Amino acid sequence: MISVISTKPVKSVKAYIGDKVLCEGVNELLYRKNKEELLYHYTYDEGKIDSEREDWFVVYGCYVIHDTTVKNGKVYFDVEENDSINVLDVDDLIMGETHIYAISLQDTAWLFGYKSSLLVNDAQNYNFSVSSRLGCRDGYCFVSLPMIEEDLCFDD
Repeated sequence: MISVISTKPVKSVKAYIGDKVLCEGVNELLYRKNKEELLYHYTYDEGKIDSEREDWFVVYGCYVIHDTTVKNGKVYFDVEENDSINVLDVDDLIMGETHIYAISLQDTAWLFGYKSSLLVNDAQNYNFSVSSRLGCRDGYCFVSLPMIEEDLCFDD
């Protein structure tokens, strides 16, 4: 899975191989907090954000199945922000079941400033202090987070 994290409005995220759409993330997760609070919380309320009193970020996710098609082609993402589309070459980042985050370059300082999960419920998939940095390009920095036990599934 690759998720895009941004404090800029994102309209959609699409993954392609050639001209074939692998997945499309059009539903966002919105996290917000009052400026005096430390941690963010998920909200269903997508009403107008008061930028003088609140901080926020969005997450758009897209699942790419690591199969023969992906191994034999070039995978890229289109991230639509405002009236522009950023094309991100993620082919070398697709590594099976790893969760990769593409973080808007402008957002890396605050996000990497957290020493634990940045969410109220301490969700470990938002603890970027234990992330592996995969480099920056095309206006985004890429990180992977270790799998957590509850994400794993074992067959008997």
